[in-house]
Amino acid sequence: MAIDLAALDAKELVLVIVALLGLIPVLTQRTEGSRLFAFGYVFLFFGAVFTNLEHLVLPGILGLLEHVVGMAFAGVLFLYAAYSRRQLILNGGELGEVEDDAEAGAGESGEAV
Repeated sequence: MAIDLAALDAKELVLVIVALLGLIPVLTQRTEGSRLFAFGYVFLFFGAVFTNLEHLVLPGILGLLEHVVGMAFAGVLFLYAAYSRRQLILNGGELGEVEDDAEAGAGESGEAV
């Protein structure tokens, strides 16, 4: 079975390159609060890779993986990450702690409150 590289689309190859370059800051700048968003991006990256591989080998299986892993699962993960982040903020999580720290710092510095 010969692999025909001419079957690859230039736009889809650029997509993989851009996704790979975007993967670097996503993984290196990841925090505990952005963990689910980072995993979602990784699934989008795999979807881009599967898009190109399906032109070369196993088009049916890799096409299904592209849509299930690269699009659907990443979308569900982003939805869950955004929902849980929203719940954390509404319950007085991270943003509330930052505001409390700022108020406490202003009071300790001797400024008139």
